[in-house]
Amino acid sequence: MSVDVAKQYKTSSNLRTRANLHRRYANTSWFSWAGERMGFSEGCTVADIGCGAGWFWASNQHQLPDGLEVSLVDQSEQMVAEAKAALSKLSAIKQVAGYVNQAEAMPFEDASFDVVIAMHMVYHLSDPDKALDEMRRILKPGGRLVITLNSAADLKQVYELNSRVFDVSPITPSVVMAPPEEVEARLAQRFQSVSKLTYQDIYAIDDVETVFATLTSYPPGNEASDAQQAQLRAEITKRLEEHDGVMHTPHEMLMLIAE
Repeated sequence: MSVDVAKQYKTSSNLRTRANLHRRYANTSWFSWAGERMGFSEGCTVADIGCGAGWFWASNQHQLPDGLEVSLVDQSEQMVAEAKAALSKLSAIKQVAGYVNQAEAMPFEDASFDVVIAMHMVYHLSDPDKALDEMRRILKPGGRLVITLNSAADLKQVYELNSRVFDVSPITPSVVMAPPEEVEARLAQRFQSVSKLTYQDIYAIDDVETVFATLTSYPPGNEASDAQQAQLRAEITKRLEEHDGVMHTPHEMLMLIAE
């Protein structure tokens, strides 16, 4: 499966559609959980690769240490602009800069950052090895790289519905594009220490349209014909009816910390 990254993430619209499912059904805060484990310290320098709209930072504004210097990198000019505007409002951020660049060729000197984070973006790397080499290059000695990604169990019951309509695996497309074990193996080739943490929640989903919007905001659903869309909506409705109106599914994310 391939994704037109420039089209998919030209603005934050598709991200907001998928985020709506999490806002509606999450029992705990993924962003808060991740923020507590990033390893930020007062005055440290951070590169956020594939920064998106900066929601992670805004969600963690009350637990960030002071004096952070953050460099935002994304292929989307609009994403960088949104993220930079969001971070400029946060008191903990001493300095913020934005760069419209690919992760495979970043505009930074060697050993520039204490922490490099890449949250849910490894699926879209055109050359994963080159990108990871770049992330390692810009880290200071003793620095840490934090990568977050979905597990194969994430929203399993939701993505299984895709396979009833389209010729795809019954798991989140991101895992097909970047299997977590392969990402972890690549990190182990480059770093002395790699650890893995798992975030877990259980969603009780009761709305057809929220699931439908999620599945049609990303391939293959975003290119579905009218007939396929109708079939997908019918499958979602059927699944909820089979479970008395509530579909329970895990929300499971992985954090890989390389040092």
